[in-house]
Amino acid sequence: MSTRATIHWKDGNKRDEAITYRHGDGYPEGLGKDIQDFFQEVSKLSDPRFCAPSHLAAKWIVWDANQTSKMRCEIEKKEHNPLNFLSVGIVLKDPSDIAYRYDVICKDDSIPEVKVKKVG
Repeated sequence: MSTRATIHWKDGNKRDEAITYRHGDGYPEGLGKDIQDFFQEVSKLSDPRFCAPSHLAAKWIVWDANQTSKMRCEIEKKEHNPLNFLSVGIVLKDPSDIAYRYDVICKDDSIPEVKVKKVG
């Protein structure tokens, strides 16, 4: 069974601007760590845009899909293709079977605050 989770990318007023879904490894030791690793990668950019939740969510999809694709290609012993990924997506609302919900609160250009809540 996979540990499903969503990430709510919020503005400084804590309004959702984007919601992303991850099918597996949604627990804090998995997805929580991955979000922090993602922030470290984004902070290396000349324009990280930590203050723009929807822009950051788009970068997350690219980053997380690439991570998934690399693992999948290694398992299948195929050449890496960035489109060969599953389990990462954009949703309009939380699916009923998520185990964790993450809120990423983007207030300014510093690394966003992350809150996690166990749902199921």
